[in-house]
Amino acid sequence: MSSRNIILIVILVLVIILAIVGVVLGFIFYRNRGLQSEVKLVDTYSLTLDDMYCNIKDSKRIMKVKITIETNDKKTLELLEEKQFLIRDDINKIVRNKTEEDLEGSQGQMKLQKEIYDSLVKIFNTNTITNVYFNDLIIQ
Repeated sequence: MSSRNIILIVILVLVIILAIVGVVLGFIFYRNRGLQSEVKLVDTYSLTLDDMYCNIKDSKRIMKVKITIETNDKKTLELLEEKQFLIRDDINKIVRNKTEEDLEGSQGQMKLQKEIYDSLVKIFNTNTITNVYFNDLIIQ
């Protein structure tokens, strides 16, 4: 074989390899682009209640709490804003039935958070409330 034929074969092999790499990269890019277009961001809205001071059951201590309620529906947010008095009353009832031991540690706070969330879902009869957050939680 002549050196010219060897160079031609090497160039042909390189072109084929580059074509295969190009097709694979194009396929990967096209596939990832299709997945990204399917991902849809959900808008969230939140309502932060003013500071609340609640008595604790069988204790001389009180709890100061500031709560944010998150929803993914604008109409639910408007309803929550209109009915803040109802929300505050319900939270107060829940906390007044908790002892100091019920509220201790992160487990106690998570249980309280879940109970408030469940109560709000039940009161407003909606699944658009996504979470309840404690901005501040102090027991004195």
